[in-house]
Amino acid sequence: MILSSQANLWTTPVARSPEEVISLAKSLTRYLSQQHPLMKQWYALPSSRSEKAIPLEDSDALFSRISGKVEKDRRKFGDYPELGASLSLANVDNDRDWCKPGVAVLELDPTTGFNCFSLEGIEPFGASTSSLMLNALIRMVAAIEPTFASTDVNARTPEKGLVTYQLDRRLYQHRRYFGWMGFVPAQITHAQIPDAHAVHAGDGRGTVIVSVPGVFDPTDDAQVDKVHRVEMELASYDLLPVTDPSLKG
Repeated sequence: MILSSQANLWTTPVARSPEEVISLAKSLTRYLSQQHPLMKQWYALPSSRSEKAIPLEDSDALFSRISGKVEKDRRKFGDYPELGASLSLANVDNDRDWCKPGVAVLELDPTTGFNCFSLEGIEPFGASTSSLMLNALIRMVAAIEPTFASTDVNARTPEKGLVTYQLDRRLYQHRRYFGWMGFVPAQITHAQIPDAHAVHAGDGRGTVIVSVPGVFDPTDDAQVDKVHRVEMELASYDLLPVTDPSLKG
């Protein structure tokens, strides 16, 4: 059973103002709200037990919280201009709904350069899961211009238990994994990555590549083998970033 999927996008770290991050969040969630009924409403997630979720449309409350967090970080770590705003959003605003299937999460953190979109408990999204993930990835690539993106999938079987592609099935230990789908900052044709299911040009920014059709199952050896072949092809073009040279064979 597929449990969740998460697209991870890395950007060049940069400090953004609360206004810029809120504007980006509203633009992305406006698009996502058109993709599925479960993603009509979005809430800024609390960072402590004393806080509550804030509806994204409550701009004043949201600005106040984000600005306060930036000021708190700068008091704690130093008044560095590199410390900017970040925002975590979900389509639920309480613990009860958070525990149910059908949760979508959007995290934007220009300061660290790590951003992601995930679907937790994918059953309610049904047959639209694949297109939701792809459309969200393509939209985020256009909006934040990442240097690389990959997609992890978690699944569970009675025989294997919990299986995560990133931790349990990845091909390379010294490179970033690519997984179900992702983005590389180069113009790649399908002829160059023949084992990929689909290739989508990114308006000059790079290429979004889908390794396997449908929803990737990391417990399926045939699907994992196909993802590995795509990753080998990307590595041959030096498009899978090396993260730990000491692990290279």
